[in-house]
Amino acid sequence: MSEKQDKTKQMESAFDASTEESLYKLWEESGFFTPENVEKYLKENGNEIKKPFTITLPPPNANGQLHLGHTCGYSFQDAMGRFNRMMGHPTLLLPGKDHASIQTEAVFSRILEEQGENKWDLGRDEFYKRCYEFCMSAAKNAQEQEKRIGLSADWSRDFFTLDPRLNEIINETFFEMFKDGLIYRGKYIINQCPHCRTALADIDTERKEMPGIFAYIVYPFTDEKDNDLAEKKLGQRGIMIATTRPETMLADTAVAVNPDDDRYKEFVGKKVMLPVANREIPIIADEAVDIENGTGALKVTPAHSPIDFDIGLTHNLDVINVIDENGHMTGEIPERFKGMETIECSKALVKELEEMGLLNKIERIKHEVTVCERCQTPIEPIVSYQWFVDVKPLAEKALEAIRTGKTIVIPDGQQSALIHFFENIKPWCISRQLWWGQRIPVWYSGGKKLYDWLQDNPESTIEDWEEETGDKAKGSGKIIASLDKPENDPEWKGSSMDLWLEEESDIFDTWFSSGQWPFSTLGGREGEDFKKYYPTQVMETARDILFWWVARMMMLGIYKTGETPFARVFLHGLILAADGSKMSKSRNNGVAPAEVFKKYGADALRLWYFTDSLPGSNTLLQEEKIKGNRFFINKIWNASRFILLNLEESEIPALRSRLEAIDNGWKNGDLSASEILMKTKEHTEKIIEYMDQLRFHLAAESIREFFWKYFCDICIEDTKNEIKGKEIGSDERIESLAILLYVLKQNLKIMHPLIPYITEAVWQELTKAGLAEGFIMVQQIG
Repeated sequence: MSEKQDKTKQMESAFDASTEESLYKLWEESGFFTPENVEKYLKENGNEIKKPFTITLPPPNANGQLHLGHTCGYSFQDAMGRFNRMMGHPTLLLPGKDHASIQTEAVFSRILEEQGENKWDLGRDEFYKRCYEFCMSAAKNAQEQEKRIGLSADWSRDFFTLDPRLNEIINETFFEMFKDGLIYRGKYIINQCPHCRTALADIDTERKEMPGIFAYIVYPFTDEKDNDLAEKKLGQRGIMIATTRPETMLADTAVAVNPDDDRYKEFVGKKVMLPVANREIPIIADEAVDIENGTGALKVTPAHSPIDFDIGLTHNLDVINVIDENGHMTGEIPERFKGMETIECSKALVKELEEMGLLNKIERIKHEVTVCERCQTPIEPIVSYQWFVDVKPLAEKALEAIRTGKTIVIPDGQQSALIHFFENIKPWCISRQLWWGQRIPVWYSGGKKLYDWLQDNPESTIEDWEEETGDKAKGSGKIIASLDKPENDPEWKGSSMDLWLEEESDIFDTWFSSGQWPFSTLGGREGEDFKKYYPTQVMETARDILFWWVARMMMLGIYKTGETPFARVFLHGLILAADGSKMSKSRNNGVAPAEVFKKYGADALRLWYFTDSLPGSNTLLQEEKIKGNRFFINKIWNASRFILLNLEESEIPALRSRLEAIDNGWKNGDLSASEILMKTKEHTEKIIEYMDQLRFHLAAESIREFFWKYFCDICIEDTKNEIKGKEIGSDERIESLAILLYVLKQNLKIMHPLIPYITEAVWQELTKAGLAEGFIMVQQIG
């Protein structure tokens, strides 16, 4: 037996997944995760250098462990990156982590509580400092998981969304939009978490089934003739509404009925007396009212219901706030209810209404309630002064990018959903009452209360404010947009000693900063990376953040740069537990990626993602399929091992020479002499087409089918017969083995973007044997 065969026998009988980590270190040390190094390599090897390929990777939250959903996204992103790198594109996969304001503040606050501390005792600066340290530690752990799945990202460009370089760009965008009148401070209905004490985006909430009531309450008409008619037609002296939240009736400003509802047509335009509050409110007609729901008569509370808020805008109704940011009753209500929690007030009102004979009945129900995702507290819709973006003009330009094909969403159904979102977009609340995040860079001359009062009373002056409040104004009541405290206020007529500039305490909604991710991480409009790598080619992310992140990246990207930030959006679905439920810590049904890596390796998990996680569709975790993929990974290893075992050291020079000749024929299209090579060429071109179209499931199925059923079952077996009895080093033997080796190498290359570890491991074995060189990750396909 030759020395070469002795070396080959050192290959293990099965691929050891534990070697994946050492392979990743080789990739890192190679420097080929950096696009400039790839460009240099292509030039040195005489390869065509194509346009750069860029993905600014979705930054996971820097507050906990990664889950299978994250590694799913990374698998797709890495496959795109590796494929394009091997097609001659200097490739940048730009990584990072998100500070995730509401989620991280909630997580870290719980950690503090477990340690016997709280944010309020620490103070804002110390809380921020320690939260930053916590995030950096979590980010480091997350990065290890990102590397373990094989993500070939340029870690030298790794960013955190609170990086000072990004903060500068975020603030610059704010100043531009504020100057253009697109950002303003105003009143609108928002989701308020009484526990976290902040406004929430819809994505920061979830629906939860909870016990509740349906209270049927009669609102008497102010005119007795109308009460007589109502008793005759409706069975009670007044109009009956049904509500799950009696406490909000104190803020009612109308009762709405459907204009097609025959029961109430005669009462439209009439007035009822709002019980307990003793205010007259009108009966209005609105098509938004569901005739079949409840009694068909809807109490309209613009300040505490998003639907009612829209109805209020349509009919120019008053907006009366009776619930504050902490979930307590407030405002112009009977004194006895002030300060009560909402549930306490609801019970007290029901009791009074029953005593007044206006409570028809109470039904005990179970219904879905909107709660804060992090603390599970029911949210309070309230009208509040917040910072908003007028996104309508931005959405119109994003729509144009979609309709002209500058940005395409995969799958098609999600593109339609995004179009609908843009067409029906509402003002975007970008302020959060939190400490963890970027402060909104504005100052209030004379204080925030003065500014908001003047907004509420547009015809009034500072003197009117002083007369009403009894306080002396210490500023002009204007806003000054500035990162640093201004030295003065040019509109203030008093002395500089009297001037008071209050800094905004609110922070930006996380989506405002992460919405600028594609251009901020590339250095903004003046950055060298921006000039080279923007716009990016693909945004791959989860379907559930299409509206919250992808839409905002498009709007802000086009506004700031004039170009849509990415040509294609590829959406993967959620990875669900085996029983179909969403994985979560509370259900204890999550599976850590590390567990899967240890049992089956990263390649087996990746191949399952590509096969089962179709664009936009949720996927049930099926461990048996991952296990089955492990068998395929071993099949690649064993087939390669078998080929190497059948080579002799003395044949290597002749094999290298013949491989070079075959390669020239491959590139020139001269393959007619070999059916195996022709079929492999056709297969390669088909996989290239699938990968270009982002049809990963078809690519994954095809590589498995071709390698197992054609290469292993036919090509290897035919070669065995061809070389049987042939003299070592003979032309017939060299020709058969060279073709088999070449087809193996082509298969390894076309499989590499999907299953990088096993293909690199085999490539390195071929390199040791003198039959390949370098790293497979920069070998060119085609």
